[in-house]
Order: sequence, then structure tokens, then C-alpha cells
Amino acid sequence: MVDINDPVLAKAADLCCLKGDIHNGQPTGNITQIGGVDTYVATPHQKVANGNVLLFFPDAFGLHINSNLMMDAYAACGYLTLGVDYFLGDAVTKYTTSPLNDPKFDMAAWSAKHLQHSEEVAREWVKNVKANYGNDGKAKFGCVGYCWGARIVLQQLSDDGICLAGAIAHPSFINESHVQKSKGGVPQHTAGAPVAFSVPATDKLFPNESRTRVIEICTEKQQRFNMQIFSHVGHGFASRTRLTDPYELWAKEQHFKGFIEWLDFWMAQA
Repeated sequence: MVDINDPVLAKAADLCCLKGDIHNGQPTGNITQIGGVDTYVATPHQKVANGNVLLFFPDAFGLHINSNLMMDAYAACGYLTLGVDYFLGDAVTKYTTSPLNDPKFDMAAWSAKHLQHSEEVAREWVKNVKANYGNDGKAKFGCVGYCWGARIVLQQLSDDGICLAGAIAHPSFINESHVQKSKGGVPQHTAGAPVAFSVPATDKLFPNESRTRVIEICTEKQQRFNMQIFSHVGHGFASRTRLTDPYELWAKEQHFKGFIEWLDFWMAQA
């Protein structure tokens, strides 16, 4: 049921969230358990380590090679990067390797199964991450989220979260309340919880009117934000890039560069 008092900004994940390529490469991180939940850990080289911890909230493919390689890239930029399997081994890839062409796979049913539960898993996982990596309150946490993980980023940028800054690519399942509850910049000398967005110009899950509303909300509460908008790319361009398309590959690289620069700047201010 739609809550008229909490309008939807980014719609429910659907098959467009499953488009794109599977990437090639050899992940360099490892899987461990934090609070009983599988976690991908990508550790930066000591020469580049910045002492910050980055929480990675993946798309519907979960701890998949594309996400693992991206976490390795964040680690190469200095962040101890931790990715959560909030699907508990039940990501889309458990059921099919070609979800767009598999009539037996029901994306709506799968999403309904995991929508609330993945939030609960993420919430408890973050508590355990803080206990294990908080360094007695000295560690600084940031977060990134792709599609499914977008609302988890906003939750971690609220008063209930632990992150100082975050970034979101091609979101799904976001309501106005998610954006409203992320910390604004009042009083004016504070940055609140800065958030960056990287999105397609045309995305049926996050259309122009939703982008405009996010900008209005963040502006009204003086929250620091940035929004990259790329034309001629689709939902999922940042995490499941079509590597044969030079422009889409460039957009992916620009989104990553933008996220790193955003996190580097705001984590240094905290």
C-alpha cells in the first residue's frame, strides 16, 4: 500500500536493475563473517590506507564479482571496504545467471521477500561492524550504495546511523522520508551528513521529478549534496557497466572518481 504521506521517490527494483554485463577480474579481498553475516573485506595497502572504513551496500546481485571488484577499487584508494551480504546467500544469482531471460525468476516476489529483512540484517551488521572496527570511537565511517543499497545509505546518514558521508548510484526503493531523515546542515556551520548521487538522465525508477524533489529536500534542510547526471546510460550503469560501450565505461569511471573525491573531502572535514 502506498503511503500518501511518504511519497515514493525511487521506485521498486525491477528487471531494469538486472541489465548490464558481468565483469571479469580476480578479486583480491576475502570473505569473512561479521555478526554471522558474510562480509567481503577489501583491505588497502598500508602505503595508501587513510584509516577510514567504507560500508558497501550492493545491488540485487549481492556479493557478486562486479561488487567485489568495485570494493577492491575503493580499497586501492585508501578505504578499508566492507560489503554486506544482506540477502544471506539468497541474492538473485542463486536462482538464475540470466534473470532477464528466465521466465521462472519472479523479481517482484524476490524483492518482497528481502525488502524489510535486508534492512534488518544491515542494521545489525552495522552495529557489529562498529564494535569490531570502531577503534574506540576513533574510526570514521562512510558508505556507498548501489540500487538496492541506496536507502541503506540514507539510513546510515540519519541520526540512527554511523556514517559521516555517503554516495548513492541509480537508487531504488527510496521514499521522501529516507531523504528527510538523513541529517541536514543546521546549524549552518555544520555539513550534516553529505550525500552524493550518480544517476542516469532517463531512469523509470528515479525520474526527473524525483531527482528534483531530492534536490528540494536537501536544499531546504541545508544538507550538503551533489548530483551527477549522465545521459545515454541506463539504470545499473555504475555497477553493471556494458564494457563494450566506451561512453558507458567512461561514465562508470567518472561516477567512481566523483564518489572518491566526495568521500575524501568530507571524511577529511569530519
